Amino acid sequence: MRRLPPLNSLKAFEAVARLGSVVRAAEELCVSHGAVSKQVLNLERWLGAALFERRGRQLEPTAAGRVLAGDLRDLFDRLAGAVERACPETGRKLVISAPPTMTLHWLLPRLTGFLRLHPHIEIQLNNRRDRAHALPGGVDAAIRRGRSGEPDLIETAFMKEAVTPLWARGGRARPACFEELAQQTWLTADMRPDDWQRWLAVAGAPHLQPQARLGFDHTYLAVEAALDGLGVAMGPRYLMQEELEAGRLEALFPDVLAPADDYFFVRERHRADDPALEALNAWLQSQGREHEARIAAAR
Repeated sequence: MRRLPPLNSLKAFEAVARLGSVVRAAEELCVSHGAVSKQVLNLERWLGAALFERRGRQLEPTAAGRVLAGDLRDLFDRLAGAVERACPETGRKLVISAPPTMTLHWLLPRLTGFLRLHPHIEIQLNNRRDRAHALPGGVDAAIRRGRSGEPDLIETAFMKEAVTPLWARGGRARPACFEELAQQTWLTADMRPDDWQRWLAVAGAPHLQPQARLGFDHTYLAVEAALDGLGVAMGPRYLMQEELEAGRLEALFPDVLAPADDYFFVRERHRADDPALEALNAWLQSQGREHEARIAAAR
C-alpha cells in the first residue's frame, strides 16, 4: 500500500509553487486563501519539512519544495493526459479570460463554430484580469492584447489590430477633416488610454485637442456611446469589422490606422500539449487569419 499525503494538500502546494502566490492559487482552486495556506501547512507537517521560504510578499520554494513541485507538475500533467486519452469524448471545461470588447464584438459571434467542431469541450468565459500576470488565477487560458514575455507562459499571436476614429452613421454631418474632428466630443476608454494620442501621432496632428471628452472604463462602452451619437470613439478596427460592414459605424479616416498590440492566446507552458487548449489555439489562429484576409479584401 502506498503511503501518500492528502491529495488536496498536494494540489494546493503545487498551485502555490507554480503561481508563486497563495491568493492566485486560491483563485485557481476556487477556495479561500486561508484554506490553501492550511493545506500547505498540513503537507509540511506530514512531510516534516519546510516547503516555502517567505521573502517579503513572495513565497520561494525551498530545495525540497522545488523537487516536489516539479515532480507533482509532471504527475498532474500525465494524469490529465491519461484521462483525456482514456475518455477523449467526455466533457472538458475550459475557463477562458478575455477582454470584454474582444468577447462581445469578435469572440462570441464566432464561438458557436468552435463548439460545433468540438462538442465535448465546454467553454466558460470571464473577463478576470491580473495586473501583475498575463494569466489570472483560476483560468485555463486567456486572450490578451500584447505579449507579456513571462517565461512560464506560451503566448501565441493570432490576430493583429489597429485603431482609428469611429463614428455612427446617421443624420449628423460627418467630420471630414481634423479641424471638424476637433469640434466633436472624443470618447475615451481607461483600458486603452493611449489610443487617441497614438492615432494623432500617426495622423500627423499630435497637438489636436477636442472640444470635450467623455470617458469610460472599457472600449465597448465608448463604442456604444458612439453608436448612440455621443461623439467619436477611438475604436479597434479589426474587432469592429461587423459594425462597419453593417453600416452602424464608419471610419472617419479609413486610410489612417495606428498599429495596436496584437491579440495573443496565453496558456501555461507546462500545458503546451493539452488537447483541448491546443484545439482552441488552432481555431483562434484560423479565425484570426480569415478575419485579417477579409479586412484586407475589403480595403
